[in-house]
Amino acid sequence: MKYTSQAKKFFAVTLSVGYLALIFSCSASRSQDVILHTTDPLYGEIEKLGQELTIKNNVPGAAVAVIRDGKIAWIQSIGYADLASKKPVTPETIFNIGSISKLISAWGFMQLTEKDLVKLDDPVDPLLSRWHLPESEFDRSKVTLRRILSHTAGLSVHGYGGSDQGKPLLSLEESLNGKTKRNGETVHLISEPGTKWDYSGGGFTVAQLLLEERTNQSFTTYMKNNILLPLGMKHSSYDWKTEMMVNSATAYDENGNPVKKRIFTEKAAAGLQTTIKDLAHFAELSITRDPKELNKVLKPGTIKLMETPVLPNSNEGESGLGYRFMNYEGFRTVGHTGENVGWSAALFLDLPTQSGIIVLCNGSNGDRVWFPIYQSWLKTLKMKNEFLK
Repeated sequence: MKYTSQAKKFFAVTLSVGYLALIFSCSASRSQDVILHTTDPLYGEIEKLGQELTIKNNVPGAAVAVIRDGKIAWIQSIGYADLASKKPVTPETIFNIGSISKLISAWGFMQLTEKDLVKLDDPVDPLLSRWHLPESEFDRSKVTLRRILSHTAGLSVHGYGGSDQGKPLLSLEESLNGKTKRNGETVHLISEPGTKWDYSGGGFTVAQLLLEERTNQSFTTYMKNNILLPLGMKHSSYDWKTEMMVNSATAYDENGNPVKKRIFTEKAAAGLQTTIKDLAHFAELSITRDPKELNKVLKPGTIKLMETPVLPNSNEGESGLGYRFMNYEGFRTVGHTGENVGWSAALFLDLPTQSGIIVLCNGSNGDRVWFPIYQSWLKTLKMKNEFLK
């Protein structure tokens, strides 16, 4: 697309109005420092889209964050956290984020490598004592942390269904041995490690056990003290804590009926609860890798490595270490999506432009909400890129 000098001047003014941060929150707290960028044309477009799509698809509410130049540009709340009480979604509303949990979990696993508790390319199984990979025709000594985090370890179990909140959870060993209600599948080798990409939530459950064995701490405790709190993610947890209930959204199925929250033994794979503020801040750090903000959780070079593709890949997928590469509308981003009963979420980052969008929904049909929102964001990003050429 070509522009005349007059058109470029007009477009530049429009962009400056649309992209600069005009209204700031009054709080001095970093977690509260969010731009209410209501003059951005994309803000209005997403607001309209979100209101229409949530109603149409039986998704009560959504929270959206847009990142530009490596910083949160604005956060938007749409619809209801709870329909019965008409409690609105706010930036502090807590959502389960399904498999996006793997991104944050991977920071914990990579921290083990920085502490020299695990090496990326050493066999994982000899480091385990509570459970071991079953013997098979495939070489389990080739199952490494690098391959687990990149879905190239040849392990089974795509995902997990969790249990209704209030029910006792399986132990990690029971889950790995296939006592899960959803699939009853053991975590085992289904292909030779390092030969193909095959998405495996089961692999992240092995990594969860590895972390617990190497640190002598529960996964939840370690992640809270070593990852979440140091990053400033004070409203995030791998457990549904009692104090979180007041700010938690209610989950709704595909018909718009409330369902019980799901709890997970397999927390690393699917069990993180968080707010749009906390997750957007995590996305900022994934983009900028600012050492001051990282608070020694990980080195910037480690995050860069995590966001680098690992071979092999396939038509089914491509991953870094925890981060997935996704192609929608012919555009390649890094991030993850997440789906659990009653929840749907997406996090897309364009590292070259330091841009991103995050959408959290409290409905099983949330993908019907976040994908059109993603398309609107992408259209704006492409227009900006074209203008800057």
